[in-house]
Amino acid sequence: MPAHRAPLLSALLLITLSSCVPGLATSNPTYFSGGKWSALDKPYALTPLLACAEPADNNDKVIRNIEDYVAPALWSAYGQDVSTAKVKKLKGDSEWCEALPNIATDKFNVPPRMKQDLARYVKEAGAKGIIIPVATLFRSPIQRELRTEDGTPFASVDTDRFIADGTALFYVHYINESGELLHTERAGSGGDGAFDDRLKYMRDSAAAVAKRLTQGAPPVDLQ
Repeated sequence: MPAHRAPLLSALLLITLSSCVPGLATSNPTYFSGGKWSALDKPYALTPLLACAEPADNNDKVIRNIEDYVAPALWSAYGQDVSTAKVKKLKGDSEWCEALPNIATDKFNVPPRMKQDLARYVKEAGAKGIIIPVATLFRSPIQRELRTEDGTPFASVDTDRFIADGTALFYVHYINESGELLHTERAGSGGDGAFDDRLKYMRDSAAAVAKRLTQGAPPVDLQ
């Protein structure tokens, strides 16, 4: 999923980034029907939070905010030691960053090679499944003013450089030992104002984001 704003993405942001809203969970009907989960093997292992970001100024500040506030809040919500919370940086156009957020909207079809990688990861973790947290950072193009000969500004155009918005969309994905996606939950961190205001909103809403991500999750214990 591209990390710059697009019409469809902007519509999602208007809903998701305004607050931690309900109704964004997606559960695999093979394992969840009639409001109940089928028996699931456990325990599951929690992987590092994958921070997906296209190149942009101030990405480091957003990722540091996630490391210091969102990841610890999520680990705490899972009953884990917050000192073990980890964040792994990935390029926004990497296979993992592009595929993971979209699996739940593609009839839970995991790309074959990724499915094999996920199944192997679960086996190496010594668990029956894994929970993968993901953060997709958003950015906007840096603009340049166009001026007349006398120096009067008359228009602005996008440059080929970007700056982080200070916002992100967070996911958690539950993957079983066969590499199948069981459940996805999403929550946004938005806020109004300038970059620093949005970072503060992310800090202040970290516990609410973590609560949303872990609400209604499959009944699996963590190892």
